[in-house]
Amino acid sequence: MPEIKHKVVPVEVNYVCDSCGHGMMKLIGEADAANGVNEHECMICGAKATFQWKSYPHIDYLSEEEVL
Repeated sequence: MPEIKHKVVPVEVNYVCDSCGHGMMKLIGEADAANGVNEHECMICGAKATFQWKSYPHIDYLSEEEVL
């Protein structure tokens, strides 16, 4: 099957803290590849949260049509 190419745009994805509503969450420690649970901490209030198979911030790629 032939290759298909299309232009994509990299975008940064952040998670806003559920506790204070202002700070961004950041991964603390190492990402846990074994079970996919990653602990994060708010950069403003210090609240902690865990995310399954996600770490923030991270880069996603959108097609040109999807760009916000």
